[in-house]
This record gives sequence, C-alpha cells and structure tokens, in this order.
Amino acid sequence: MSMKKKGMGLLAAMLASTALLSACGGNENKTSEGTGTPEPSSTAQASASAQSEQPATEISILSIFYQKEPPAAGNEILKEVEKRTNTKLNITWVTPNNFNEKVNVTLASGKLPDLTLVTDTANAAFRSMAKQGAFWDLTELIKDYPNLMKFPDVTFTNNLIEGRLYGVPRVRPTEGNAQPLIRTDWLEKLGLSMPRTMDELYAVMKAFKDNAPDGKENTVGLSGYVNQDNMGQLGFIEDAFNGTAGKYKVVDGKLADVTFEPSERQALEWLRNAYADKLIPQDFALLKHDQAKDLIFSGKAGIFPDKPNQIPGMLQELKKSGQAQADLEWVSYLEGPNGKFASKGNGHFGMFVIPRNVPEDKVKKLLAFLDYGASDEGHELASYGRPGVEHNLKDNSYELTEKAKNDPSFQFMQNIFMKFDKYANLGTGLPADKLAKERKLIDEAAEVSVTSPTNGLISETATTSGSDYSKKIQDMKTKVIMGDKKLEDWDKFVEQLKADKTYLKILEEFDAAYQARANAK
Repeated sequence: MSMKKKGMGLLAAMLASTALLSACGGNENKTSEGTGTPEPSSTAQASASAQSEQPATEISILSIFYQKEPPAAGNEILKEVEKRTNTKLNITWVTPNNFNEKVNVTLASGKLPDLTLVTDTANAAFRSMAKQGAFWDLTELIKDYPNLMKFPDVTFTNNLIEGRLYGVPRVRPTEGNAQPLIRTDWLEKLGLSMPRTMDELYAVMKAFKDNAPDGKENTVGLSGYVNQDNMGQLGFIEDAFNGTAGKYKVVDGKLADVTFEPSERQALEWLRNAYADKLIPQDFALLKHDQAKDLIFSGKAGIFPDKPNQIPGMLQELKKSGQAQADLEWVSYLEGPNGKFASKGNGHFGMFVIPRNVPEDKVKKLLAFLDYGASDEGHELASYGRPGVEHNLKDNSYELTEKAKNDPSFQFMQNIFMKFDKYANLGTGLPADKLAKERKLIDEAAEVSVTSPTNGLISETATTSGSDYSKKIQDMKTKVIMGDKKLEDWDKFVEQLKADKTYLKILEEFDAAYQARANAK
C-alpha cells in the first residue's frame, strides 16, 4: 500500500488551532538535501515569539535513548524544544537493554502515555491490540502533515497492519547499510583497486593478510563476528551471494528461503575458504562487536563491515593509535552470482503509537509536534543543537562545540525527532570533498539496493518456533565455516529442513502475507 501525499494545503489552518503553527510554518530553516549543511537557523526565535497565548500542550512520551545519560529536567535543548513547539514534555527515557520489556509492561497495563515508541512492531500482542482498536488509526490523519509525508513509501508499507497505519513511523534512511569499510591507504600501499566483486574482495583480503600493511603479526583481511542466530557482521557476504537482504528473496513472484538456494552454499564455501586461509579471525565465532572493531584500530585488519557513518569515529580512533595516514571508504555494492547487490534498509525502527482514548484535537497536536521534528529546523535542533551554542558552521559543515561534545545526553531528541534524509547514514564532520564522494556512493547503492521482502510481514509459526530454527541453522553455518562440518553435511542439513513441515510452514505463512500485501496495492 502506498501512502499518497495529499491534502497538504490544509496544514496551516489545522495547525493554527493547535498552537503549533509557527513551529511547523513555511519559514523554517532551509536545508540542502542530505548531510549537506543548512544555512544557520534564523527562525527559531521568531517561531517561539510568534506562539499564541494559548497554554502549552502537555505531552507524555515513552522513548528509548542511546546516549550515556538521559537529559536532565532542565536540559537547555529540551527547554528549547518546548519553547518552539509550545509544549510541556514529560518523557520517560528507557535504555535499549530494558526497552522492549518496559513497552510490553506498559501495553499490558493499558495506561499508555500520549506517545509510546514500539520498536518491535512484529510483536503479536501489539498487533492484536492495534487490530482491536487500542491505538489511533492514522492512515488518513497523517496525510495532512507534509514533513511526515516526506518519509519514503517503504517506511509506511513496512509498518502497516492489515493495510492500516497505527502509528507515526520512526523513520530511518534506506541506503548506507552495513557493507565493507576498507582501509584505502592499505589499498594504495599495495597498488590495489577498490573491490567490486566477491572474488575481488577475497583477493584484497588475501593481499592484506599476506602483506600486513601496518606491519602487525597475525593480520587478517576482514574482521567481523556472528551472532547466535544469524551471521551478524558477516551477513553482507551471504546477502551479496544470495542477492537479497536477509533470509528470503522473491523468485518468480513467490518467496523463497535462501537456505535452500545454491548461492547460500556458495557463500558458505567462500567463508570456509577465507577461514582456512586465515583471512578472517580464527575466533570470529567468539568475538563481540567492539573486539572485532578493535582489530581495525590496532592495525591488524583492513576491512570491517559497517555503515559509512562510522567512518569519522573510526578514523579518529585510528589516528589516536598513531595511524595518522589511515583512511576508510565504504563499498557501495558488491557483485555476486545474482548480480550487483547493496542492502536496502526497511526505512524505520518502530513507530510512535497514540492510545485511542486521546481526544482527536490532541492527536492533531501530537502529529504537529512530530511533524516539526521531521522539519529542517526540528532536525537541526535535535541533531546539532542551537547555532552558536552547541554547533557552529565551518566549511559548509557542522562543527560541534565543546559544550555539545561534553554533554553525555547530547542528541537525545534524535530518538523522537526524525527527518527523512537519504544521506543520513553518512557521518558528520567529513571534509567537503570526502562528503561529496560518500554521497555519490549512496547514490550508487540506491541503484541496485534490495530490501528484505518480509519486512513488515508476520508468520505465527516463526513467532513461536523461528528462533530455535535460526539458532540451529547458524550453528551449522559456523561449524561449516570453521571446518568442523563439511559442505556435504550442510547439504544433508538442508534436505532435513526441506522435509520439516513446521519449518516449511514459516515460508508458507510469510508467502501468504507477502501475496496479500502485494494484491492489496
């Protein structure tokens, strides 16, 4: 289902009645597309001063936060948000480790705040509540909010429940996902080019291992790790061979499980050879994220799969370790047996739901509040703070002040305020020439990127049994890669899965849901 963008002319009149008109008005700060830097905000004070004399709207929110600390009650940016939007915010901040548990308890209690972030939108209990009318159906209402409607169609599609939208998606960029970040200074030192195929990537990894450009013993080509139930940071290798993001792909209009595909076996053979040639860490199955990344910082690995927004921080760490010449570049796509491939994200990380007992006039105020957060001005405030206070503009780029750098809660509003930006997965603080190059790489990826066809779909059998199967499959993959099992053992394992009616039912249910969504468009 595509969310059609209509009715935008109604926004000004509607917002005038919500006391949020000036915050979302047409004089907001203008921003060039993507991570390019906007002109300094000149309307914030005007927005605030233009607020009507109506009382501030009280808004309660349950949200996740990834910062070291949640903001204090008197946080200056929080106060600025309230000032610009004429609101009084009561936000409950919860750490990622405890967030889903907190949401489940809150949903079960029936006592919800005005806005509740639900990150696990596939949760059966949540979807049941939505279908039973526990939350506002925003399918039509959201169309009157132009900044929210700039979200890509895939963001809305992947959040639909039986064709209806029961929340405001927490938008994410679709391009710039975890693919190889390569030490380009190593490539130059060895006279190598950026790899474009899986064979070329293997050759580069072998050259890095054999030549150890930083002179470190036990150098590997690529550092990464696996999770208990999936290929983790090495998943991009499977995806490049299979030509899809994740476990399923579309073949002749129907879903296929790549576990059964010859390309999956090819991926395992590629990884098995890489392990035997010591091109990847021999303890990859035990490594944690930071441990795998440390091999890059110590000069013992030349490739780490991640998003391009990690480049600035990684370069800073490399320079701290004495590698001032180090440089990294993101591989926009890789070519496997199914052609060029880049991973496309699902366009969201959950959504904010509004309980049905909230009056409609307040629902519109909540939507206006989030619409401001998706504007250029709201995005700037959430991401970079106030000009001259938390950031300055230098060489057409944001430069954070010491005040911002030393604030353990800085950018906390990014957890609530989100603007769609195709280039948001690029890091900040990059030189203008490197930023321009990275933007072109995002454009390259967009031309060939593929998303998981099961995003937003539900299989009841997968909900109850899928985790156990995922762990068994990953255990066999790890053993095959490490040489503890043969590829022939993998073949036998696959034949067993093909005969497992419960396992096959997962594919059947996903395919039925896929067909239903396709036919509803």
